[in-house]
Amino acid sequence: MKVLLIVVMFNFETGSELETRMDFADVADCHAAALETFQGIDAAVDIRAMEIPEGQEMLEGTMIAYGAEGNEIGMYACNVLRSGAQSVDG
Repeated sequence: MKVLLIVVMFNFETGSELETRMDFADVADCHAAALETFQGIDAAVDIRAMEIPEGQEMLEGTMIAYGAEGNEIGMYACNVLRSGAQSVDG
């Protein structure tokens, strides 16, 4: 099993930054890596499930990271790749 991590770090001055990784063997390791990423921005980060308004689509399991002051600092999702999925490099 391979798990894909998609992280978006919000930066309203320079634009949001996107990071993807797919080197995780399980979902727990993916969530731990996302937490570590956001702790690098704010050590007191609070991760919560995203509330998706009815009628909108979003990746299943999307999480929002909140800073110590309650502001959104980013979002991420960990998703298991289908067995046929491969990287661009093959």
